[in-house]
Amino acid sequence: MSARKGLLIAAYALLLAAAISALALFGVQTVRLHALWQQSEDTAKQFEQEISALAAENDALAREREKAQALAEDQAQRIEQLQDQCARLQAELDSAARYTLDVRQLPAGQIVAGEEIDQAHLQDYFTSSPILEGDEVYVRIYGKSFVDNDDIALADLRYMKVLHYNFDHQVQVGELIVHRELAPDYQEIFQALFENEYEIQSMYLIDNYWTGDGASSDSASIEVNNTSAFCYRKVVGGSGLSNHALGRAIDINPQQNPYVTYKDGKPRWTHDNADDYIDRDTGLPHVITHDDLCYRLFKAHGFDWGGDWRTMKDYQHFDKEK
Repeated sequence: MSARKGLLIAAYALLLAAAISALALFGVQTVRLHALWQQSEDTAKQFEQEISALAAENDALAREREKAQALAEDQAQRIEQLQDQCARLQAELDSAARYTLDVRQLPAGQIVAGEEIDQAHLQDYFTSSPILEGDEVYVRIYGKSFVDNDDIALADLRYMKVLHYNFDHQVQVGELIVHRELAPDYQEIFQALFENEYEIQSMYLIDNYWTGDGASSDSASIEVNNTSAFCYRKVVGGSGLSNHALGRAIDINPQQNPYVTYKDGKPRWTHDNADDYIDRDTGLPHVITHDDLCYRLFKAHGFDWGGDWRTMKDYQHFDKEK
């Protein structure tokens, strides 16, 4: 019995040792598993951090791409604007190269071809310039239509070049001298007349027809149906100064629009070339009436018309006093 008991004790001891050994091994494995779990958790956190960092970097790159795209669109728009500006500038340069007509350099009476005229810049063909003592215009007028006087100074006059249609409906260069205050009015009026192809037979300075004095020179100008403005002279049949003497009057197409006086109710006129135009209701061309464009333009700019005078009629005449 003692031997059997000893064997049992030995067996129990072996089992206990094996159990302790197994427990020890389990503990070691548990520690290792815990370490592995901790390591996995740390790795997962690291991955999360890296993923977050990558996501933030990706967001930043996306924002940069949006900025770059917006900048690219702005640059493309700016390039398009610059291209448009370059195209417009080139068109202007081409136009400037094509239209070289300078009306100031052309003599009065010269015929101009329509294709030479820049319709987009018509105002360039209606010019106003001071008259300087000793210049070409001064030499033409001094001692004739302009003399030394106390009523109108040379500095108060302006020499104008304009375009107009003549009676053959050709574009022709015209010239006139007016008071400087009225030059803008004349520029606007004659440009509007030109745009509407209104016909004026000729426009030369009265000095082209000078006969020795203002009155007879005015008559000579009327004989050839010339439109003129300034001439330092007295009124017809009177002793006072005419508004022509102050650059404040103009006579347009005088043959078709004559100066008429009345005696015993009957009209009287001086120039035979006006015979067909005493009756103002004939419907003949170039006759100025209240419906005529010339009348309407001058009235719109504050001018008075000689056709509205009571005791006499000066159908060619428009004037504007101070």
